[in-house]
Amino acid sequence: MSKVLLEIQGLRKQYGSLEVLKGVDCTMREGEVISIIGSSGSGKTTMLRCINMLEEFHGGSIRLAGEEIGYEQSGSVRRRKSEKEIARQRAMTGMAFQQFNLFPHMTALQNVMLGLVKIKKMSRDEARAVGETWLDRVGL
Repeated sequence: MSKVLLEIQGLRKQYGSLEVLKGVDCTMREGEVISIIGSSGSGKTTMLRCINMLEEFHGGSIRLAGEEIGYEQSGSVRRRKSEKEIARQRAMTGMAFQQFNLFPHMTALQNVMLGLVKIKKMSRDEARAVGETWLDRVGL
């Protein structure tokens, strides 16, 4: 069986009294591609934003490659990790939005390379090689 990359257990999120994520469970293994589908307002983007800690969640857990995302649990006390630690964890994920935007003054390759160089701290040559591989994979 392949390695678990993402595991969400009992994820809960609310805005005031409105509970928008009600105990979501999801497991994604290495080599899998998953789609999150649902009607507008069903919580798809909110769940993704919780994975990246762009939204705080109120219950449950998210583990990325076995590492707890966003919070530390000590007995019954749950506390948010430091912003530096959360930033490190965010660098392990990426999101593609429904209405994404590219920088119009840059080529497709330059747009792909940007995050690799700025966030992942790759050399430009290494980022170019990765970017070319990714663009080739999708026929660009």
